[in-house]
Amino acid sequence: MSARTGQLVAALALVALGTGAALAQSRGGTGTGRYTAEQAAAGAQVYAINCAMCHGARMEGRGEIPPLTGRFVANWAGRPVADLFAYVSRAMPQHAPGSLAPEQNAHLVALLLQANGVPAGARELPADEAALQRITFDPPGPAL
Repeated sequence: MSARTGQLVAALALVALGTGAALAQSRGGTGTGRYTAEQAAAGAQVYAINCAMCHGARMEGRGEIPPLTGRFVANWAGRPVADLFAYVSRAMPQHAPGSLAPEQNAHLVALLLQANGVPAGARELPADEAALQRITFDPPGPAL
């Protein structure tokens, strides 16, 4: 990993941790975790290499590329995490759809959950769509 990529990963991890914690606190989130903090940190590394060039270093989106926080929640809240995992798995990254391993996609989804206020827990998010059908994307508080 280059020094620039390492800096981007560190910055993204801090932004995701801060954003997720702030959202959870502001929404009164106390739900059980769906992923581990370590898994979301691994997702930050995958994101920096494969996603940040389109979605931005802080998940803010660029031009027609949507942000991955804020209004993002309205598209996925209340749905099985399997839906988000399946989408990421088949359609991302845009320059090489479907090229990431299932574990990498699970790490990315963990990062997305964290960045949108879903608290971390003790168990890793599985990389199995059948298991993910039983987990709902429930950000704390109302969808944005």
